Amino acid sequence: MNGSSLHCMRPPTRFAFFRKTALCLVAGLLLAATGAAQDDPPAGEAAPANGNGSQPTISRIPGLFEIDLPKTERRGNIQFTFQPHFRDLIDNSYLRIPLGFRWGVNDHFELNSDLDTYFDHGLGRGASGYGLSQLHFGAKYAWHEWLKPSWDTSVGFNSSIPVSRPPVELTDGHNHFTPFIVLGRQVDGVKGLSGFLHTSVDFISKSSTPGEFGRNQPHSNSLTVTPGLLYDRKSFHYTLEVDCTTTSLVGQGNKNFFTIRPGVIWDLPRKLVFNARGRWLVGFNVTATFGPDGNTFGTGGRFRGEVNLTRLFRHDRQDNTPPADATSGR
Repeated sequence: MNGSSLHCMRPPTRFAFFRKTALCLVAGLLLAATGAAQDDPPAGEAAPANGNGSQPTISRIPGLFEIDLPKTERRGNIQFTFQPHFRDLIDNSYLRIPLGFRWGVNDHFELNSDLDTYFDHGLGRGASGYGLSQLHFGAKYAWHEWLKPSWDTSVGFNSSIPVSRPPVELTDGHNHFTPFIVLGRQVDGVKGLSGFLHTSVDFISKSSTPGEFGRNQPHSNSLTVTPGLLYDRKSFHYTLEVDCTTTSLVGQGNKNFFTIRPGVIWDLPRKLVFNARGRWLVGFNVTATFGPDGNTFGTGGRFRGEVNLTRLFRHDRQDNTPPADATSGR
């Protein structure tokens, strides 16, 4: 693929009004789609986000909760997610909106794909243009028998490739292929508390897209072991991840990184999103990293919307089905 073919330069100033109007329309369509896509759960019942679990929980949210949970999306479900980085409105000249899909192929197999998009929001100085920065693809297989009933176990992979010619800070300029295995179980005696152990190997290769590594980011293949906790309590989800990463076993050199990442994620009530249906999440975390580039401390927040496309399509088919007496000619 020609890397420059997907990148668009900033449009001329005379089209700025139409461009901003189009962006507002797109945002409105996302809200409308979410309103049409989800049904209310029956009274007293919360719809689980995790396909095979009985308790509402969360899935992996890049930048906020990085662990791939052992369970997969429900069979036949197609989830669409969008996750605007509103902090970019203050810190950068562009706004990032990753778009993602998650499909439950069957009772134990899931496919997922994400596309990182960005555009010049026009509120700051500089011209970043608009386009694509990275394409992600992954799969996960849940073992229904192995280590049961005490443990849930899944294997899978995540991958990413830079695309286009985005601002260099949006990508590290490398392809990533990351197989993983994750084990999880409910903690006895504490309702809603689960423990996890996530192990992954990140294989990287240089791409043709320019980019730059972040601070305390491995520059070669690396192995990561992440123990973590997830506590689901009503509409709140409390998370804790401890990343132990090294390049000494699979990469070059002997670089070691240690990260502690506690956070909280809130399922927003409908009254705060103007009664829009769907699932709306807002989260906040604190990250402390200790590595060869020095110790770093930071905070981050995420907003995420989830749309069940399966239900949306089902409603469309039902709405287009003529009444029985019409088909019989009565």
